[in-house]
Amino acid sequence: MPILGIDTASSRGSIALARPREILASADLAERGAHARDLLVRIDGLLETHGLKPRDLAGVAVAVGPGSFTGVRVGMATAKGLAYSLNIGLAGLSTLEALARAAQGGIPGAASTLCAAIEAGRGEIYATLFRCAPGGPARLGPDRSWRPADLIEALPPEASVVGDGLEAIRRAARAAGRAPVAAVEPPPPLAGAIARWAWSVLAPGAAYRTGDLRPNYVRPADAEAGRRPY
Repeated sequence: MPILGIDTASSRGSIALARPREILASADLAERGAHARDLLVRIDGLLETHGLKPRDLAGVAVAVGPGSFTGVRVGMATAKGLAYSLNIGLAGLSTLEALARAAQGGIPGAASTLCAAIEAGRGEIYATLFRCAPGGPARLGPDRSWRPADLIEALPPEASVVGDGLEAIRRAARAAGRAPVAAVEPPPPLAGAIARWAWSVLAPGAAYRTGDLRPNYVRPADAEAGRRPY
């Protein structure tokens, strides 16, 4: 019985089915697409293609952000609805950690540090540094929003960057007179890595638990940031 992975938080959304040591199938979603309309249809199609029904799922795992605020909400609502209706386990993973897990196998050379970075708007990027380890990336700090120039100051010279925040980081590196930034390109889809990770945190036969999942927005939405206090 596979776990379903869902990512609608990043610009390149995806869904996947995975067992502990393998990704059985994955499918990209339309970039910045209408996930609220299409996501369940795409999930049904992926299951049907592999002769599965929703009741065959062992659990559901989802990217909880940071990323698109709407995408985070749609992905989490869909994951919660499926897990609740099927009474199966539910898990949520940081979008940046999912990106690091998906990318670790493609790191060039002997890089020991990986920077997962995605666009955040307002001239900023969401980013986190990870140490590459045999058991998977080890977090070196919390998810946060950065100005690219500030992140360049914190980025070790040997680090590789993955994610759609790469171009902003490269521009900041050129402006600072730094050597070109190594990268994992193109950014990989995340749903398979999310589903595989979930096998390490969901117990066999786990049931749905209310209130276990919270969004990881990192910073307020634009509308909230501009709201005046009364």
